[in-house]
Order: sequence, then structure tokens, then C-alpha cells
Amino acid sequence: MKLANLALGASLFTAGIFTAPAMAASLTNATIGGAGDVWFYDYSNGQTFKNNAASLDSLLQGDASNPMGNVELFPTSETTDFSTAKATSLSGNLNGTSIVLESLTASDWDDFGQDWFSEFLDAALKGGNPGEFITTMLYTQFVINGGREIFSDPNISYVNQDDVTGEVKIGLAGHLNARDRILAKLPEFVPGFVPGTKIKVAELFKDKVQASEIVKVTYGEGMAEYFWSFNATASGLTEKSDGVSHSGNYEVSFRGDLPPAQSVPEPASVISLLALGGLGVAAKRKVNA
Repeated sequence: MKLANLALGASLFTAGIFTAPAMAASLTNATIGGAGDVWFYDYSNGQTFKNNAASLDSLLQGDASNPMGNVELFPTSETTDFSTAKATSLSGNLNGTSIVLESLTASDWDDFGQDWFSEFLDAALKGGNPGEFITTMLYTQFVINGGREIFSDPNISYVNQDDVTGEVKIGLAGHLNARDRILAKLPEFVPGFVPGTKIKVAELFKDKVQASEIVKVTYGEGMAEYFWSFNATASGLTEKSDGVSHSGNYEVSFRGDLPPAQSVPEPASVISLLALGGLGVAAKRKVNA
């Protein structure tokens, strides 16, 4: 009877080892650096609100199904001199690999700005990209009106890594529908196809326009990369003061590194060891009887 219980215990033990669900590692040793321009958004009852006394680690523990609070890097992007502003960073470790997430500077936009804007128009306009002439006109006005600034202050809601696939996922809190916010940074009209006519820019856009803020990421020893998304899911949250911000969760991801796998005994070996140990105990009891 004791041996049967031992075998059952060994079976349950090995099942626990080899069929445990996949886990995700969260960001550890999180610190704010760079310019240090940051706001912490705590959360409660479906609302986010500023609270720079909140725990940085606790704000970043969510995932796509439960994004919790967020950390906004460079929240003063729209009220400072963007041309000379420095980046604010969020640094930490994922499974032993360093990761740095940063807000954007004016020089960053020189690297990717026009490519990003063309991709944005492909996603946001009813008829797709309108061509180089109109795109250039819209982007020029977008820059003049401070459009870069509203996409340079990413709200980081979580940073985690799948312990099996190595996929690193970053949540960016934003507007579930950013249409009005973006139209405010564009000209009201653009020239029509017929000379002397105009087209109302708002009529070119879809009713629902999604676009995340942009985050600059340096992972391990790699080169910095820019990440953004034009597809959001409802976060279940809104920012307390405006009732709109943080309503959308935009997730970006990339394949990261995993630490070397630890050596784990084969299931049969574990059972054998446990069985032998149990028999040894039984034999010792018989001798002492």
C-alpha cells in the first residue's frame, strides 16, 4: 500500500514538472533614466490616474488581457522645445537580458518619420495612401502642427517575455480611436484631383483610426529599434481626467533571448529515484523491526 502511494506521488510530482503551464517573465530592476521626465499612472475601478508615488514594478505587471497602469515617458513632449529635448528611458531586465525603452527625440524622427507616416496613411485612410505629393503635404503640416510630439511620449503598460517562445511583448496605452486627435495635427484641406478644387482631409479618413505612440527599444547588445502599432484592443480603462486616454491597448513584440535551460531529470529517472528511496526506507524499517 505504501509503495502504491509512492508511485502515485511520483506520478503527480512528474506531472507537475512536465505539464506546468507556460509562464511569462516580467520586467525586473526597473529604473527611470535619461531626462527623467515621467508620469506614473496608477489604476483603480477602471480608471487610470497620475500617482508618481506608485510602485514602478506594480504598474508594469499586466498583459494584453489586463494592462493595469502605465508609465508615460516624456509627458511634457507637447509643452517643451521638442527640437532640443532629451529622451527619458525605462530600463530593466527580462530573464537576465537588459532592455531599455525610450521616448523619442526630433532626431529619431529623421530616421523613420516619413516611412511611419506613409504606413499610418495606408492603415487610416479609406482609400489607402494618396500618393507621394499628398503624403508629403500632409506630413509637412503634421510636423509643423506638432504631430510628432503626440507620438513621442509612449505610455508603457507592461513589458514581459514568454518563457517558452522567448517572445517579448510591450503594451502601449493609447486612444482606442485616435481620429480626432490626429486630424487636429493635419491641414483641413488638400488639393483635389481637378485643378482648383479641394478635398476635406477629414473625409479621407476612416471613422475609426488607431495608432499607438512610438517606443524606441534597445534589447541586450542589439541596435535600437522603433516599435508601433495601428491595431488596438479595448483596455477596459480610461484616464480619470479626460475619460479617453488609455482606452486602447496596443501590443508590439519581438523575439528575445532565453536563459540556458536548466538540466531536468527525465520522468522515468525521477520515478526510479523516488521508488528506490521509498524501498530503501522500507528496508531500513524492516531491519529495525
